[in-house]
Amino acid sequence: MSETQLKLTFDGPAMDGGVIDVNDLAPALLSVGELIQSANSHLNGKRAQVSVRVRATSHACFEIDLSLFQSLAESAKSLLSFACDHKDEITVVKDLTEIVFGCTGGMLGLVAFLKGRKPDKVEHKDGNVYVHIGDNVFVTSKEAIELAQNVEVREQARKAVSVLSKDGVDALRFTTPLSPPLEITKAQVGHFEYTLSEDEDVINNDVREMVLQVVSLSFKEDNKWRVTDGGDAFTVSIEDVDFLNKIANSEIAFSKNDYLKCRVRVIQLRTPKGLKIERRIVEMIEHTPAAQQLKLM
Repeated sequence: MSETQLKLTFDGPAMDGGVIDVNDLAPALLSVGELIQSANSHLNGKRAQVSVRVRATSHACFEIDLSLFQSLAESAKSLLSFACDHKDEITVVKDLTEIVFGCTGGMLGLVAFLKGRKPDKVEHKDGNVYVHIGDNVFVTSKEAIELAQNVEVREQARKAVSVLSKDGVDALRFTTPLSPPLEITKAQVGHFEYTLSEDEDVINNDVREMVLQVVSLSFKEDNKWRVTDGGDAFTVSIEDVDFLNKIANSEIAFSKNDYLKCRVRVIQLRTPKGLKIERRIVEMIEHTPAAQQLKLM
């Protein structure tokens, strides 16, 4: 088991007398704990677990000592001697704390430095990573950059500093055993907001013949209709130009519940938010109006 300490300090007029509202404290502590665990999960997978414990203290502002304990998972204990000789295999909790909260080169400092911007240049040399924005350079590590790109880690970091949005909380300081305090101020809280990348990877792309039933029609420029294949309704775009021209020229009339026999391109995509499916009608084969009479015999 490895152990290290992290000092968390809330500063501002709301902490006069060393008191803080529990509604501000609890979410911040939980998010810091989740941030540490998310970072450990990214760097170590299931080979090691981290627990975070609170140690009471008393100061003019509101200061808390956190004890971080890291233990190897049962499946990883056989690797202990190997890990001692190959320290890069498991990121021990003291290094983990520096990677996240370190004043020099830590992930939180990197996010604050970027201010939501993309770097102008990134250089890897001498075991460090040099992140350039204009004439300013932030020296960090590949692990800190990985964490800054991890959605779960970034979400917990955003939650951890969101206490700065409260009136009377002006600064949040993280102090590790190996470096001076890293201070995040109220003015920097917006730098921890993020937007997901629009990058999408195509997993499957195939065309299949389907019979669909119209749920609702749209003749706007996007030509997206709501249809069903007998299950849940979904949106499908129309890419058959000849078919669209016939509709525009009133050669075909449609109504709700009509049936469409068509060739549909089904595209499965991997996105930052998870899997999604797009469907596009590339060829309309047959249109059958919905039955208007009861079939008695």
